[in-house]
Amino acid sequence: MKVLKIILFFVIVYVLSVFTAYFSMIDYEDTVSSSCLECSLVRDVFLLPVFSSIVLTFLFFVFKKVLKKRMFISIVIVLLFITFSFLNNYYIFIDRVSAWSSFSLQGEIMGIISDSYLYLITSAAIFFMVLMRLNIINTNTVSVRESTQFHE
Repeated sequence: MKVLKIILFFVIVYVLSVFTAYFSMIDYEDTVSSSCLECSLVRDVFLLPVFSSIVLTFLFFVFKKVLKKRMFISIVIVLLFITFSFLNNYYIFIDRVSAWSSFSLQGEIMGIISDSYLYLITSAAIFFMVLMRLNIINTNTVSVRESTQFHE
């Protein structure tokens, strides 16, 4: 059951990361990658989230062991998800747009934010709802119902 939860969490993070990266960077689908002239945007979109999904899955289960509040864990993981998704978009933007012209760091960040804020917010909201709805986060706290059963 624990392995199934790990796989489920990884798949959710990966799918949402791919969704965010693809729709955020769709405007640059026809631009050439500076690191790989034959590589498509779809290749980058499907490869980049693999590493971030693995790291986020690992961090999620570490936080689950260390932290005990379900809401706090969810918020921290969603913030990390937004950070990793933003970094994926940043890499794609640097590789496909910024490398071919002269952008300042501020210009790059503003370009990424303007292209991806809607998809980042949507993915983060979906991810937060999935984390709260699914029983992936099991903390070892006793519910009120369980604690009253001992006193009866």
